Formats: sequence, C-alpha cells, structure tokens
Amino acid sequence: MRGFLLTVTYTLFITTTSFAAILSKRSLPEISTADALPSGELTIPNGPILQSGNSGLGDQDPRFFTLVKDGDEDLPDKSVFMNILAVLRELSRQQFNDHFHGGEWSIRGYDDVAVHIPPHPRLRVNYAMWGLNQGVAHMSGNGYRSVEVHMFLNGGRGVGPVEVGIIRILKSNRVNRKPETDPAPLPPRAQLAANATGSRNTSGVDEDNVSSLNTPNYNLRPNFQGPRLSTYGVFASLFAAIAEVASWDRSRPIEAQGQTVGGSTNVALTFSPWVFQPYGPPYLYYDPMMWMFDRVAKYMIRFNRFNAGEFVLLMDDQPVGFGEFSRLQRAAQVAEV
Repeated sequence: MRGFLLTVTYTLFITTTSFAAILSKRSLPEISTADALPSGELTIPNGPILQSGNSGLGDQDPRFFTLVKDGDEDLPDKSVFMNILAVLRELSRQQFNDHFHGGEWSIRGYDDVAVHIPPHPRLRVNYAMWGLNQGVAHMSGNGYRSVEVHMFLNGGRGVGPVEVGIIRILKSNRVNRKPETDPAPLPPRAQLAANATGSRNTSGVDEDNVSSLNTPNYNLRPNFQGPRLSTYGVFASLFAAIAEVASWDRSRPIEAQGQTVGGSTNVALTFSPWVFQPYGPPYLYYDPMMWMFDRVAKYMIRFNRFNAGEFVLLMDDQPVGFGEFSRLQRAAQVAEV
C-alpha cells in the first residue's frame, strides 16, 4: 500500500447564489485555545482562507477547511456519487447546525463503496455536508481513489485549528446486490402544464419508467434532451444544492431561486419554485425540494441521462418545483478561487 498523500483544501469549489431573504441568521461556534490542536501538530500555510463570492456553499463558515489524505484504493465514481447522495439525504433530514452522531453507509447496488463518518464531539450536520462536497471535489481530480477527509475550523490569530470531524470514503467489502427500488409507481399522471401557464417546453418528456421513482404524493417529470454533461458536474451541482437548501429557513414555503455550479466543470443547476402560475397553494416546501434533488439524481444515473434539460416536481399532479441543468459559457462562469 502506498503512503497517504496530504492535500490542504481551503477553497470553496462551488459557487452558490440564492435570495438571502429566506436564509436564517446563524451564530458561529466559539473556539477557545483549549480546543485547538497542540502546537506543531498541524502546519497551516500563512494567508487568509479563500472563499468564493456570494453566499458560498450553504453559508459556509469562512473558518472551515479540510485536509485530504489520499488512499490507494480505486473506487467506481458512480458508487462514490450514490453513497455520498445517500449520506447528504440523511443529513438533510436534520437541522443544519445540529450535532451529527456519524455513521456508516454502503447502499444497495453501489455497496462496493462505503462512507464512514466516526462520532466526534464537535461534528455538526453542516460540517459533514461541506466535508463531503470538498472530498468528492478532491476525488474527481485524483482518479476516484479512497480518501480520508479531516475537517477543521481555523481558530484565528492566537488560536490554532480545531478538528471537527473525519470522513472516510473507501472500498467496501460488502457483496453487491441489486439496486434498491422505490415505492410502487403512481397511476397515470396529468400533463406537466395542465394547471400552469407559461412558455416552458413540456414536450418530449422522458418517461423511461420514471414512475418507479415516484411516491403517491410527489412526482418527477424529467426532460433531458440537451447536450451531454459531465457526470461529476451534475452530481457536484446537486450535492451543492442540497447543502445550500439545507441552510434555508424550513418553517415557510420556499420563494427563492438558487444556482449551483459543479466544481471546476461548466455544469450549472438552477432550481426554484414553479414560477408559471400565480403564487399560491400548493406551495413548495423544504422536504419536497430535497426529494426532488434525490430523485433526479437517481433518474439520471439509472437511465444514463446526463444531458442538459429541465425537470419539474409535481405534488398531487400540481407543479410546485422546477430545476434545470445547463452548460455555462466559460466567459460567463464565476471565477473560482
């Protein structure tokens, strides 16, 4: 086994925009000298922690950074993506700033990869989300080898960095099984624009047994017939969207439009409530939007539809949410730091 390589990740690799009106205010945890690592245990380069413009990834704490150790196990990229999706989906069910107890995931059908997050007294939901996003960004540029992501908060002048958790993405010894299936399909659905107005193209909807991904109340209507997109870019933009929306106020309907960019790719994901009808019930809330992100990822990987296009979330056959994958023009991309 070759030795672990160490990489310091200071940058936010995904740019996210949203309307700040729906973001709740959050206080940053205090860091004392007693919490810091002993002098000499971790060497941090001089200079400020760099971060992107706008709100960052789920209002990321500017003190947050990671150290990534590379392992020597080659991992299937799609298994990496699907297991990280499963962890983010579970994290999204908890409050953004809550303590996270950790766990281990290796989901059916993609269980040649495991994600292990050991318990840590300072680990929180948001740290785990940010660490997973930075970990997969690192893996994408390093051939999808196993990694160990150490997460830290920089204590600032006079206070050293504080470790807040560890994430391991590695090969699993479990035997592969058939991919997990979702609840029974819905009965025939109403047309996409049956109760909506506007000029969105709703022809050529991708069926491909998409009903097998739906539930009795929620229904995904995909239409991906544009240019082929980077698989990593699609998943990275989805992962960033989950982390971003997880930081929003969950007590009221979603009124914002957000956009995430998949790492260093030119894949952009735009998401919003359905805008082609007067604002009113049914409203788009947090849980249905997270369901929409989860199901569009499963649809694209199941049917290999990594193409530009649109998708709509219907609730009881009423459109409530909208998303679009597109290619950004290089000149229009927000510069990453």
